[in-house]
Amino acid sequence: MILHVRSTLGSIRNFTELSREKFGDKEFGESFFRLITKDIENADLLLNGLLNYIKASTPIRKTNTVHTLIEQVLMKYRSQLEEKRIKTFKKFEKNFPETIIPDEPLKYILDSVLQYAVFSKPPNGNIEFLTKFFILQRGVVGVQSFFERYGGYIEILVVFPSNRKPVGRSGIPLEGIPSTQKDEALDLILRLVKEVVLRNRGIMKFETDERKAKVIIPLGFPVERRKVVFYEPISIKHPTNPPLGSIPNVPFL
Repeated sequence: MILHVRSTLGSIRNFTELSREKFGDKEFGESFFRLITKDIENADLLLNGLLNYIKASTPIRKTNTVHTLIEQVLMKYRSQLEEKRIKTFKKFEKNFPETIIPDEPLKYILDSVLQYAVFSKPPNGNIEFLTKFFILQRGVVGVQSFFERYGGYIEILVVFPSNRKPVGRSGIPLEGIPSTQKDEALDLILRLVKEVVLRNRGIMKFETDERKAKVIIPLGFPVERRKVVFYEPISIKHPTNPPLGSIPNVPFL
């Protein structure tokens, strides 16, 4: 409703600007225009203050962050995927929880892993993203023991064909892949990614399925047990007069 009012005020202001030249008395036309413009600016200032109040007092619960970031990185590499005729498939678990890793490091990890997959595989293949959520049970060893104190963890699987010869046994850790068998640049990408994963209390592996000639990169992160919220950014109104016609286009971010 507020945005509709602001749009209407902007339309009135633009119409007033166009109409001031139509008055027979030019001085009256200019005075009329300045008076209407001043009133509209005051009303817009009040509406902007009300919008900022709503933003500052209305927390929004953070949800579906992991899936949203996956969609964003897939969109970023859409042209490269189309150029290499690579199809993408997603299998997302419903009601997927948040994770403790901040958004920017997680986005960097997903972006880099997809970059590795796109530029290390042959054309006409598939890249799959799968997400899973695990509730931890006491006394379980392996990956679950790594996240035992968090109560649960999420897993992101990136699966794609490999144009390299199978290396070692399935499930070989990243450090065990001989650097002589992969491109140095791509190798560096994965090693930097793993450093960021470990720094954010996560776990990363590099697995190969020799029978299907596929590479599987599992990423695991602790779940966020707290209720995470965020607030929409506040728009700061400049004290000087806004340019004509700007009111209808002010976004509510």
